[in-house]
Amino acid sequence: MARVKCPHCFHVNPDRQESCEKCGARLPRISIEAPEPARAPAQVPGRSQLQFHRGQVVAGRYTVLNLIGQGGMGSIYKVHDNTLGEDVALKTLLPQFLQDKVVLERFYNEAKIARRLAHPNIVRVHDIGEDGKILYISMEYLQGMSLREILDNLPPGERLPIAQTMRIFDQLCAALEYAHQFTVHRDIKPENVMLGQDGGVRLMDFGISKLMANTRLTNASIVMGTPFYMSPEQIRNSRDVDARADIYSVGVMLYEILTGSVPTGVPKPASQITKDVPPALDKIVARCVEPDPKDRYQNAAELRQALQPITQQIRSGINTSKTRLTRRIGAGEYSPRKILAGIAVAAILMGGLWGLGQAEQHRRAVLAEAAAQGGEAAGGAEAAATAEPSFAHYRAIMKTLQPLARERADRPGLNGAVAEGDRHWAAAEAATDEPRAIASARRALQCYLAPLVIRDGMVFVPPGPVSVGGATAELPGFLIDETEVTVANYARFAEAEANWSVPAELAGRANHPITLVSGFDAMAYAAWRGAELPTEAQWARAAYGDREPPDYPWEGEPDPELVVARFDGGAGVYTPGSVRSREADRSYFGCFDMAGNASEWTRTCEPPLASGEQPDYQSYLVTRGGNANEAPRPWTTRFPFPLMRSDPNLGFRCVVPVPDDPGAALSLLQPGA
Repeated sequence: MARVKCPHCFHVNPDRQESCEKCGARLPRISIEAPEPARAPAQVPGRSQLQFHRGQVVAGRYTVLNLIGQGGMGSIYKVHDNTLGEDVALKTLLPQFLQDKVVLERFYNEAKIARRLAHPNIVRVHDIGEDGKILYISMEYLQGMSLREILDNLPPGERLPIAQTMRIFDQLCAALEYAHQFTVHRDIKPENVMLGQDGGVRLMDFGISKLMANTRLTNASIVMGTPFYMSPEQIRNSRDVDARADIYSVGVMLYEILTGSVPTGVPKPASQITKDVPPALDKIVARCVEPDPKDRYQNAAELRQALQPITQQIRSGINTSKTRLTRRIGAGEYSPRKILAGIAVAAILMGGLWGLGQAEQHRRAVLAEAAAQGGEAAGGAEAAATAEPSFAHYRAIMKTLQPLARERADRPGLNGAVAEGDRHWAAAEAATDEPRAIASARRALQCYLAPLVIRDGMVFVPPGPVSVGGATAELPGFLIDETEVTVANYARFAEAEANWSVPAELAGRANHPITLVSGFDAMAYAAWRGAELPTEAQWARAAYGDREPPDYPWEGEPDPELVVARFDGGAGVYTPGSVRSREADRSYFGCFDMAGNASEWTRTCEPPLASGEQPDYQSYLVTRGGNANEAPRPWTTRFPFPLMRSDPNLGFRCVVPVPDDPGAALSLLQPGA
C-alpha cells in the first residue's frame, strides 16, 4: 500500500494525507513505498541488538564470554579462542549492513590494513571470518580503557597529569610514525586510543583508513571521520588526504586533553587554561592545527621530536611552566589575523590559536601594568601574562577600549552594544566581590568589543539569558547573520572550494536562502567564513531575547501571509522566498526570517551527546523555525534532522563568538590585527 513519508519527522502517513499526522507539516504529493515505519531520530541502528549470547561457540572456534561494547554498526565481544587457547576480541557487523557496499568495504578494509601492521602501539588484528550472516574481525583483547573513558571518569575540573599526557602522545606518535608507511588513519580521537593496564598505548580502529595504494575506497562526495577532529582538507575531500591530516587530529586531541575542550571558536592557549601545561606546548598545538597542511609538522616523527624536549624536562623535574623551551612564534608563523582559522561539524572549526608575536609582547606589558595597579604579588610580566585575568586586567584594557567603542557606536547591527557595555561596566565597578566584578566585566568587554568586530550583514546579540525548553541559560554575546545564508553567499564558497556546488534547483535565486545542503555542508561553509553554526540556545536568544518566547513573532494568531514570503514551485509546492520577506518576521535583535521562509540548522545534537562524545555521520542536529512549505508553527518548535541529509525547506545562518577576556581584546587592538 502506498504511503507518504514526512520529510521532516519521517512519520509514515496514510495515502492522500495532506499534512503529517505527527508534526503537522505539509506532505509532498509524491507517494513512496514504505514497508515499515522509519526509525525515530533518537534511535541508532544496531543498538541493543545482541548477535551472540554468553557461551555460544562462533565459527566452531570462539566461545563467547561477554559483550564489551556496542556501536551504530555492530558490537565487540570478549571471546576465548579455543584453537590458540587465549582470549581475543571479536568485532562484528550487524546483518542490515551486509548490503551496504561502503560499510562492507570499510569493514574489510580495517582487517586488510590492520593485519599488515605489527607494532607494539597498534592493536593486533588476527583474522576476518563469517558465522551465518554475521561478519567478524578477531583481534587482540586489551585489558584497559579507552582514553575517552579515562577522560570521562576524571572528576570535574581535573586533567590528566602532564607527565602521563606526554607519555601517551609519545607512544601515539610512535604508532603513527610506523602506520604512515602503509596508511592514513583518518579517525584519530580519544575513543580510538586504548590504554592497557600496563600503561601502554594502543591505536585501533583503522576502519576508515585509506591504504596509500588504494584510490577507490572513497570519493570526493563521501567524507569520513569524526568532525571535531578532522582537518579542513579531510572535510573538503576524504580521498586525497595524507599523514598531515592525522597530525591535525593529534593536535586537536592534545589540546582537548590539556584543557578539557576541543579548540573551537577563539580558544586560549592551553598554558593559560591549565596551570601545569608548559607554554612551549602552545606552539606545538598551534602548528599541528594550522589550516594549511604545509604549515603543520609534515610527519609524526617531526611531531614526536618536538614533544621530546618537553617530556625530558618533565621527567627531570624542571618546572616547565616557567621555561620557554622554544623561541616565541613570530608574526610570520602565527599572526593575530588567524583568530578563527578553525573548523568544527557537526557545528566544525579548525581551532586556530591566538598569535604570540608582537601582540604577545604588548599584551604582557599591559597585563603587567594592570597587575601592578591591582596590587598583585611579585612575579612580573611573566606571571601577569599567564595568570587568570583579574578585575584589574579588565580595568586596564577599558582605558583603551571604551573610547574606541564610543567612536564606532553608530555602526549598523550593534543593538545598543555600547549602552549595554556601560550598564555592565557600572555593575562591575559596583560589585562587592571579585567574582561578581569579573562576571560583569566580561559582559561589558564583549559589548565594547562589538563595534570593533561587527561584520557587514551581521547583528550583535548582547550577553544575557534565554529560555529553551523551559530552562533558562546565560549566554555570552555573539554576532549572528541578519538573514539566512543566501544562494549568492554560498556560490562564492562553492567557487572557492571545488568539492562543493550550488544545487541546480536553486539556479537564478541568488537572494533566496541556500537550501538542499546538509548540516555538514552548512558547517563547512561556516568554517570557510571563519564562523560556526549557532547552538540552539544562540538561535533562540537571537530570535526572542530574554523574553518568554511568543507563539509567533507578531504575538497574534498565525497568518500564513506573514509567516513566509512564498514562492510557488509548481504542483502546489512552495519553496522559500527572498530573504527579508516580511518585516513582521523580524526577531527581537533584528534577524529576518527566523519564524518562516526556511527552517534552520543549529549545531545542537539530538539526543544530547554524552560528555566528550562528538557528532558523527549518524548524528541528528536540531533544526528551528518555520518554513514556506508548512503550516505556521510556533517559534519554539524544534525538529531533529540527520546531519548528512538535506531538504528543500532547510537553510542556515552563521554566528561568530565575541572574545570576553583582556588577552583576546589586546590581540584585536594591535595595529594590523
